[in-house]
Amino acid sequence: MARRFAWGCVAVPLTWGLLMAGADVAWSAAADVTKERAPLRIAIAAMISPEETINVYQELMDYIAARLGRPVEMKQRRTYQEVNDMLGTGKLDAAILCSGPYVYAKRQYGIELLAVPVINGSPTYRSYIIVPQSSTAASFEELHRRRFAFTDPLSTSGYLYPVYVLMSQGRQPATFFAKTLFTYSHDNSIEAVAEGVVDGAAVDSLIYDYLQGTNPSLVARTRVIHRSPPFGAQPVVVPKNLDQAIKRALRDLFLGLDQDLGGREILKNLGVDRFIQGDDSLYSSIRTMLRVVEGSRNN
Repeated sequence: MARRFAWGCVAVPLTWGLLMAGADVAWSAAADVTKERAPLRIAIAAMISPEETINVYQELMDYIAARLGRPVEMKQRRTYQEVNDMLGTGKLDAAILCSGPYVYAKRQYGIELLAVPVINGSPTYRSYIIVPQSSTAASFEELHRRRFAFTDPLSTSGYLYPVYVLMSQGRQPATFFAKTLFTYSHDNSIEAVAEGVVDGAAVDSLIYDYLQGTNPSLVARTRVIHRSPPFGAQPVVVPKNLDQAIKRALRDLFLGLDQDLGGREILKNLGVDRFIQGDDSLYSSIRTMLRVVEGSRNN
């Protein structure tokens, strides 16, 4: 049985990361389904998972293939923008996005919200600001002139939120921090803090909380000094021009996962309670932060 996994944006070891960055990688699901039908192309946005989680996502892809009676290809890319561009240029039929990339892709390409995960009873998550366990810093303010790690430029928890906090105070990351870098995964950011490569980082609460159970020795070398307000969780989305019948079939499948024995097992492995139809208003606070940040840059 696959290990229980946190629904969120997770890293891959470096060798996998190099592979994904340079190749169009896809896993074909449910080989026994009718091959004459064009495969559904579903992306996991920058969730290039550790090896033990690949089987969990493959399990979901196989389930979709079996239920819809057509093959499924699972596609991955290194950055959020690459997946957004695939959605906007007709190269995908659906994707699991982090919340920030959803807001950007909605604005840029008009993508549509299909389903939202409920995790630990809520369709939300947070940004955590973390520091090494040995650090004397007790607040975000105390990271002034320190080294800081962001995840991806489109990440809400790993970039937009901490930048919004600074810009709301009339500050800029380039002058507030001594040095910044992008790790392109929350796992990498947590490890960078634990190893002392940086003095602080902004990470996805779901990934951090998950790693407390699966890699406690790593997380024990860090601590949380700040928690953001809640944001809408990572949604399942589709392109605006997707065939309506396919869209309905995918929505019904995700919303009904908790009503099926096999579906419930997949949800358990993903760390998700169930999926709900959700509402775009879940992501309103992210748009508010984005307006502040973009407005500050334009001034």
